[in-house]
Amino acid sequence: MNPFEMVVIIVALGILGMVVKYYLDNRSVRRHQGDELEKRLASMETRLRNLEAIVTSETWELERKFRELDQHSDRDP
Repeated sequence: MNPFEMVVIIVALGILGMVVKYYLDNRSVRRHQGDELEKRLASMETRLRNLEAIVTSETWELERKFRELDQHSDRDP
């Protein structure tokens, strides 16, 4: 094996080692980010359920009708 081949092999192994290290280091980061995203999604689902409950409630509908009546009364002289 000549020196040029040895240099190429050493460089290739070094690059491969860096790629493996980068992958292993970021695997735990991705797992943590996934957990954080799941928490945020659960929070958003809870908020959405609350908003749906408010918007579909009878009180909300009644208030909307009052607002519409109020807007119509403002327009009519």
